[in-house]
Amino acid sequence: MPGDLYLLAGRYRLIERLGQGGAGTVWRAIDEMLDRQIAVKQVRVPEGLSPHERAEFADRAIHEARSAGRLRDPAIVLVHDVVLEGGQPWIIMDLVSGRSLDKVIKEQGPLPPGFVAAVGLRVLSALEVAHAHGMLHQDVKPANILLDADGSAMLTDFGIAAPMDGRGDRYGSAGSPGYMAPERLNEQPSGPASDVWSLGASLYTAVEGRAPFERELPAAVAAAVLLHEPPFPARAGRDLGRLLVAMLAKNPAARPTVPQVRQALTAYVAAPGAPGRRRWLLPAALAAVVALGAGGWYAVAALGGRQDTGRFAKAPDPCTLLSDAQAARLMKGTPERSLTRPGECQWLVRQPGRRLIVRAWAERPDGDLGGPQVALRRFTSEKANRAASKGTVLREARGSVADVTGVGESAIIQNSFKRFINTNKSGASDSTVLFRTSNLLGEVIWHRDDVPATKPADKETAIAAARLVSAALSK
Repeated sequence: MPGDLYLLAGRYRLIERLGQGGAGTVWRAIDEMLDRQIAVKQVRVPEGLSPHERAEFADRAIHEARSAGRLRDPAIVLVHDVVLEGGQPWIIMDLVSGRSLDKVIKEQGPLPPGFVAAVGLRVLSALEVAHAHGMLHQDVKPANILLDADGSAMLTDFGIAAPMDGRGDRYGSAGSPGYMAPERLNEQPSGPASDVWSLGASLYTAVEGRAPFERELPAAVAAAVLLHEPPFPARAGRDLGRLLVAMLAKNPAARPTVPQVRQALTAYVAAPGAPGRRRWLLPAALAAVVALGAGGWYAVAALGGRQDTGRFAKAPDPCTLLSDAQAARLMKGTPERSLTRPGECQWLVRQPGRRLIVRAWAERPDGDLGGPQVALRRFTSEKANRAASKGTVLREARGSVADVTGVGESAIIQNSFKRFINTNKSGASDSTVLFRTSNLLGEVIWHRDDVPATKPADKETAIAAARLVSAALSK
């Protein structure tokens, strides 16, 4: 454990320990290069790993932290950097003011249902963005929900987010027993429903003033999660209480989906006379934009006024933005097409291992910003974040970001190359184009396996595919 004033990576000076949990330790630090305060998460490396397993754990932690760093939402605390030092991954994040929800509950007891529902909507927004990018948070709990003075909420600790591929828990489960879904405690595959369960447990705690499976010992908590039903949250009222109970269903398939939870919470908050709504939410509605330090901010809905939603009420099916014939010409083979997850379509040529991935998502108005403004803000932020990722970490090298013409209203491309573990002569290559059209953001990824290290990039194919996708959107 480093002591006070430890200098990390020759740049981040640790000042004080802010908190510690099963996933690691969070420090307040100063970025001496930019002269600003930041938060640094020292990721806990599981005990008993062999040197190879330790290196593999660090490699995966860095990769997933970098993936989490690409998530952008007003309710997400930004991840800026990730470094490896002393055999441990360290995640550099915004230092956000405000108190955690668990501290507010300890100080004030049960919170008004209307306020809790509004907090739930903010956290849900962050989860929706993560899920759309194929990431699970895995540690939604009151301690990771930060509240500003006006009651607006942000979800932090995305640095330990994991992909939806069943591999996130290989070296042990992150999270707290009382807020981990039953399937995670049983070491079964996680999905968006797992984050829904954790959010339900967090909102239950906020509105009732105690956790749904509160017990004295952690083992008893885990047993209760697996075997018992929680008491009905009487303070929540009938409608919100029923929603929370449904979110805490043992079977993931029986839980409401993220869109269903959003619809229910939105209706509850908007309903006249929602308990606690006027007292807690009116100040937030009068706030405009609140700064949370360099790089971190969020907007709160302003009263009145019309907003430009943009051209796209919802994102189109990505599988319709590129024909199979077009994909075959680009990939020089006969691809298999599949909708890999909502908002993402993949064309795959198994031999010699090529994938063309198309993603699309539409941004909604946010406070006093219209949909196109939100999309522009996120595109600009993403461009800066990707430019900052240039460099080599372990076996993966990322190139510089370059502008692309003829794709949407604005577009960028970045190449990356990851050497195989057993050789430096070949590896996997990605050429990624990110573009913006009105309120829609799109991404085209051209992935190739077994590429010679002497010629890792093929940006022409990625750009050609992106131009075809952009043309389909303009029809």
